[in-house]
Amino acid sequence: MKFYGVSVEERKASGRYTVLRYRWPGLVEPGQFVMARAVGWPVTLDPFLARPFSFYDHDGEVASLLFEVRGRGTALLDRAHKIEVSAPLGCGFQLGSSSGKAALLGGGVGIAPLKILGRRLTELGVPHDVFLGFADAPTAGAARDFPGAGMATMDGSLGTPGTVLDAVPNLTEYGAVYACGPNPMLAAVKRTVGPDRLCQLSVEERMGCGNGSCNGCAVPVRSGGYVRSCVEGPVFRAEALAW
Repeated sequence: MKFYGVSVEERKASGRYTVLRYRWPGLVEPGQFVMARAVGWPVTLDPFLARPFSFYDHDGEVASLLFEVRGRGTALLDRAHKIEVSAPLGCGFQLGSSSGKAALLGGGVGIAPLKILGRRLTELGVPHDVFLGFADAPTAGAARDFPGAGMATMDGSLGTPGTVLDAVPNLTEYGAVYACGPNPMLAAVKRTVGPDRLCQLSVEERMGCGNGSCNGCAVPVRSGGYVRSCVEGPVFRAEALAW
């Protein structure tokens, strides 16, 4: 996989997450992801593997990533001035077949692809509402980037107590639902939406390579067997997944 060296143009905290911006004039589709690592490889081999991140936003010139520091790879990114990134990867949200108002649901760091998705829906003239779910008030600080969004926290410290689904007054009023978050959340969204409406889910799977070589991000599908979320996904129609 080819990597490109880019400078970090801005870094800011968003709740307990980090938003990192770098210049990328190419095309980015909502739901696509990028493999990124701090500059140092191959001289130090640290980190050995790049990390996958959904694009948070892209205005045509500058891309941004939202991530949580969870280990050495993300800690290095969190303080790097130069990073290496791949071109946009994976299959994103399909927006041409939606009808009526859309609901965008994000859980935890799974809110990441909703920013660019909301931007694109606005450009297409598609009305939409955003609903976010977090563990607690500190992580919910990231909701500041989504003015007017409905919000829930698991500990009840901010917004509606419970999951992101508890923050949605009536999911049946939406003709399309787009969601990203941990798999249990996505399975719950799939069950709630049912089979009669458009529902697309962006899965959060660990990825070692980003190009389908390692098979570490496989997800089960109803047609039988598994597919790689880095190549066939990370966005899938809900009915395709065997959950």
